[in-house]
Amino acid sequence: MEELIKNKEGNAVILACTAVLIMMLLFTVIAEYIRLQTIAKGVRDSVQSSVISVITNNWDNNYNGLRQGYAGGYTLNGNDWETDIDEGAVYYDLSSTLGLQRSGSKYIKYSGQEVEYSVYNLNVNVTNTPIRGNENDDFSADVYITLKVPLGFGWGHLPDMTIHLKVKAKFIPKF
Repeated sequence: MEELIKNKEGNAVILACTAVLIMMLLFTVIAEYIRLQTIAKGVRDSVQSSVISVITNNWDNNYNGLRQGYAGGYTLNGNDWETDIDEGAVYYDLSSTLGLQRSGSKYIKYSGQEVEYSVYNLNVNVTNTPIRGNENDDFSADVYITLKVPLGFGWGHLPDMTIHLKVKAKFIPKF
C-alpha cells in the first residue's frame, strides 16, 4: 500500500480528456446561448421595423389632428367621429423581411430542412389619441408576438426556447 502512495508515475491522459470534454461542453453551451440571443434580437428588430411602418403608414390620418389639436386619426361619419387607423400587415412585413413560410397559424424560418425558429400569436394594439387629448397622449402601437426556437443543444431532451416579445412604437410629429 505504501508503494502505491509513493508511486510518482502519473497518467494525465484521463485528466486531459476530461478537461477537453468539459471545455467543449462549455463552448457549445456558450455558442448556443449566443445563437439564441442573435435570433431573438433579429426577430425583435424586424418586429420593431414592422410596427414602425404601421405607425408611419397612419401618418396621413393623424398628422393634421396632432398638429392642430393633439387628436389622433378620426374621420367624421355623419354626426359621429370614428377612429381612422390601420393595424397594418405585420406578418406580411415579417415574412418578407425574415423569409418566413406560413405553416398553419405559425410562420416558420427554415435553415435547410430544419426549423430554425417560428413566430406566432401576433397581436397588434393600436392606441389612438383621444379627440380631446393633451400633449401627453400618444398615438402608439404595441405588438405582441411569440418566438419559439428549437435548441441545438441537449439532443432533444431540453424544451424549445419560447419567449413572448413586446414591441412598442409611437408617432411623434416633427412640426
